[in-house]
Amino acid sequence: MSEKSKGYIYILLSAVCFSLGGILIKLNSWSGISISGARCLFSFLVMLIYLKAINHKIVFNKQVLLGAVVNAGMSTVFVIANKLTAAANVIILQFTMPIYIVLFLWIFWKQKPKKEAVLTCIAAFIGILFFFCESISAGGMLGNILAIVSGILYAIVFLIKKIPGSDFESSALFSFLLSFVIALPFIANETDYSCVNIVTIILLGVVQIGLAYIFLGLGLDYVPPVGAALLSMIEPVLNPVIVAIFYGETIGTMGLIGALIVIASGTVYNVITAVNEKNI
Repeated sequence: MSEKSKGYIYILLSAVCFSLGGILIKLNSWSGISISGARCLFSFLVMLIYLKAINHKIVFNKQVLLGAVVNAGMSTVFVIANKLTAAANVIILQFTMPIYIVLFLWIFWKQKPKKEAVLTCIAAFIGILFFFCESISAGGMLGNILAIVSGILYAIVFLIKKIPGSDFESSALFSFLLSFVIALPFIANETDYSCVNIVTIILLGVVQIGLAYIFLGLGLDYVPPVGAALLSMIEPVLNPVIVAIFYGETIGTMGLIGALIVIASGTVYNVITAVNEKNI
């Protein structure tokens, strides 16, 4: 198996881990920001153990700090946006991030986007619109704006490894700690420490965030940022599909069409780039 093929598998595993968030959060009765912060305590421990196991030196410099702030900001802003506008709006607006990645690569790295990358971004975004068209609402303007900000920050997360002096894993480690500290006042106000809440928090931290970031970091070693971002766009499709299966929320015909468009567009793009062996 080629290194790029391994990279694709790591990115897919990352997307699957991230997509478990929907069902686990629905099963938890805490507030969104408490869930977001509490899970990061376990994510911090998972990442720390992983870095020690592979003898990865933990780095702390201004580039790592920037990555940590961006990552923690993305997660926190995403949670707040979910409280201010419809969840469908938030996930749609956040997953415009491949577009920002293309723009950032063009502006800061002088990498002019390939035509197939632009077309795939458009197709994937149309697919997400199809998937959520039955539940889109106008929502709160501030929430929509914050969701866009979350998408921009998420794009930067995918580009961290391209910044000289950066260390993706160290940034993730410190971002988890920062997110936990930010949420501490909210966690302290929670009163329901039932078994379900505790177990879902642990699973969110260990699998949905901890393992997801480990797989994402490994995948970004072999897959270009745009390709990784487009492949990750199966997450907003898998998330509600899993919720539908295990929580009973139904998916309409338009949603199934959208899911097929997203999966097909990302797959076709990555197959084409794998065959051509061109990085963008």
